[in-house]
Amino acid sequence: MKRILILSSNFTGHGHASIAQSLTERLDAYDDVLYEVVDGFSLVGNAGVKMSKIYGPITRNARDLWRASYEMINRHPASLNRLMTASIHDRFLKTLSRFRPDLIVTVHPFFNGSVQDILQYYRLELPMIALQADLIDIHSAWCDPRDRLTLCPTQEAYECSLRLGMPEEKLRVVGFPTRAQFTEAARNAAPRIYTPGQRLECLLMSGGEGSGNLLQYATQLLDFLDCRVSVICGRNEKMRSRLTQELKPIYGERIKIHGFLNNVHEHMMASDIVIARGSPNTLMEAVVMNVPLVITGSLPGQEADNPALMISHNLGVVCENPASVSSIVGALLRDNGRRLEEIRTSQRAYRDLDIAKNIAALLRDEAIQSDWEMPKKQLLMPIIKRNRPEREAWRARRRETE
Repeated sequence: MKRILILSSNFTGHGHASIAQSLTERLDAYDDVLYEVVDGFSLVGNAGVKMSKIYGPITRNARDLWRASYEMINRHPASLNRLMTASIHDRFLKTLSRFRPDLIVTVHPFFNGSVQDILQYYRLELPMIALQADLIDIHSAWCDPRDRLTLCPTQEAYECSLRLGMPEEKLRVVGFPTRAQFTEAARNAAPRIYTPGQRLECLLMSGGEGSGNLLQYATQLLDFLDCRVSVICGRNEKMRSRLTQELKPIYGERIKIHGFLNNVHEHMMASDIVIARGSPNTLMEAVVMNVPLVITGSLPGQEADNPALMISHNLGVVCENPASVSSIVGALLRDNGRRLEEIRTSQRAYRDLDIAKNIAALLRDEAIQSDWEMPKKQLLMPIIKRNRPEREAWRARRRETE
């Protein structure tokens, strides 16, 4: 039995958990594969889980603080690795001893270099694969040349990883995996096609953490277009309550307001347009579902260039502020919805419904069974100090590209 350990995150948005789910759904097809998904922050303990839950409030309410934190860690990934190595060391060793994986896969950058530091110190030659969860602005913590492979979701992510000093032979462009509920719905059901003169169906989304100016966008759409709007607020219950109180009495049945949903694919399937922040999972799920996108901005750091990426492939359009959304959507509807159909055509050419399936097959192939011996636990400080010089060659390559 091949054993695959997947390190993810349950509370830093919903994207990492969605990627992990997209893989496990496909790994279930193999009788010779046993997998386990672990929230990497749980390896820190209760403090780690609490820390990961701060992500939502910070990205909603303190974007400048998030930007500064992201940029600082991006410039100094070794500091992040030392902190995470110290934090996860004991529980990670217990996980290794209990599960005894043949392959480790990380879908969160915090558990890339830190895990490699521990493996290297104990001379455990366990293969490790990093699956990048961002589309183009790749955090330097994703890029560790000790990984067996680093899987890039786009050509742009591949090129960014090269600039960060990753060896070309360690990189592979595989696409962005989406959950089976999206790919199977896209495969088996025809998307809704806009018919001129009918009421427009708009889906307004804000990511798993419920950030963004949903009230303003919804009001502009409902006031200036003949449309119905469904709003998905994610985990932001305060926003859901506020929208219900302020919009429902005015617009009645033209507005529907939801919290966190497990059937987003059904709502996308019933929509003519998705209006959403530049979250990679939301964007790629909409592309898979073949629904034109209006992108309302992005989180600083890892999402900064996602809107430009969508535009470059004609997968959607960008709306800079709520006041413009009705005119931008109106432009998409002109000439019998010509631009909508152009975007749909580009999405069908760009998407690949078998990405998660193909990645799962790759992971199965890379999980080579071996009878390795669990080492005796050592003092933590020598581990941190010993691994610091090991990355100097990689840092030198990075300096050459800067």
